[in-house]
Amino acid sequence: MIKSEPAEALESTSPATRRPQARARETGEKILAAALKEFAEHGFAGASTRAVAAAAGVQHPLVNYHFKSKEGLWRAVLEATAGQFMDQFQSRLAGLRGVDDVTKLRLVQEDFIRFSAENPHFHLLMSQAGQHPSKQLNALVNEFVRPYFTTISSLIRAAQRAGSYVEGDPEHLQYLFIGATTRIFTLAAEVKLITGASPFSAAMLDRHVAACLGLFFRTSTAKPTGANSRRKT
Repeated sequence: MIKSEPAEALESTSPATRRPQARARETGEKILAAALKEFAEHGFAGASTRAVAAAAGVQHPLVNYHFKSKEGLWRAVLEATAGQFMDQFQSRLAGLRGVDDVTKLRLVQEDFIRFSAENPHFHLLMSQAGQHPSKQLNALVNEFVRPYFTTISSLIRAAQRAGSYVEGDPEHLQYLFIGATTRIFTLAAEVKLITGASPFSAAMLDRHVAACLGLFFRTSTAKPTGANSRRKT
């Protein structure tokens, strides 16, 4: 029989144990946020773990302590961005079983736009990684991009057969969709100067969703669902 610790002992030691763990998590999150920005702006080859440490406000050795290496940090950033997107994408589709493919496509395309608005460094990160052949790009494509394109292309073909989506090669069309939907977020400062509105504002975002869906969908399926009808997590 395992002898239990007295309650007093547990109460006296648990907070002390939790505090370092909480600090470690907070430090890891700071490093990860700084790394996302660094990789998004400079790519894997141009990114510096020292710059990440400086931006996170931590000592440089802590980067390797938490993530082992620059490669490990890159992997963690991928999981926190592309991995998060794919988890949401797959969860959304799982919740739409029995729904027609045109509606599925409309919903996941709208989700993509809104995710991009909520995570503006996501597209920059993907753009940097996709510019040149590399081991990092191969991992990104094999683990995230190819599975995503396989699924989305199948939905596009189904929507095309139903006469509800523009004609063309599905993979090519999806790259066009990604470009059309995300550019406004990467040029947010310029967009605000020209239009007088932030692309991240609720009203502007709703208009952007409607415009982008209208470019690719035919008939009334282009109507956005709006924030209230998005999936609940």
